[in-house]
Amino acid sequence: MMPRQFALIALLSAALAPTPALAQSPTSTGPMKVEALDSGFVIAPEARFGEINGELATFAGGYGAWVTDHKLLIGGAGYWLANRDDDFKMQYFGGLARWTLGGDRRLGVSFGGLAGFGEATLGRPYGELFGDRAPVRRSPHFPVRGREGSPITSAAPVLVNEQFFIAEPQVDALWRITGWLRLDAGVGYRAIGGADLLHEQLRGVSGSIALRFGGH
Repeated sequence: MMPRQFALIALLSAALAPTPALAQSPTSTGPMKVEALDSGFVIAPEARFGEINGELATFAGGYGAWVTDHKLLIGGAGYWLANRDDDFKMQYFGGLARWTLGGDRRLGVSFGGLAGFGEATLGRPYGELFGDRAPVRRSPHFPVRGREGSPITSAAPVLVNEQFFIAEPQVDALWRITGWLRLDAGVGYRAIGGADLLHEQLRGVSGSIALRFGGH
């Protein structure tokens, strides 16, 4: 009976003992770390500076945007000429896109710009706009409006109102003051399209400074 008992014990031990394949942990495919992207909404009141029609121009406005992982910013912006007058008006709006390097650090830099549309009214001498072409009388259908005198002579100041397209590429430096506040300062260039009479007066280099509120 002893050999049979030993055989039965050996058989039960073999059935209960884990095999090497089953005792191993699941095969690892390498280190993997899953994290949620740190994203959120930011808003930034902004002042912009430049030259319009040979005069110093100060714009007030700002932008609001969604920032993904401290890098990609997508939103919209709008600006109005603050030191405006009857013959010195401009405003423009558009979509905004930027890519930021070092957005999660104390100092960062972003590249991008605005693309949109706007409207301007500037005072210009009639002769500089139309050369030797005959002066015209006022008409509700004519886009140039004389401020005084009728008919309009070549030397008369006239108001020109035009709508335009704008593309404003820009480079910005970002300084994180706190976890939810950054100083955003940059330099860009206003490229103007669709304005036949005022594109030379509207385009040019621009500077900006903004306070960005938001934790991203």
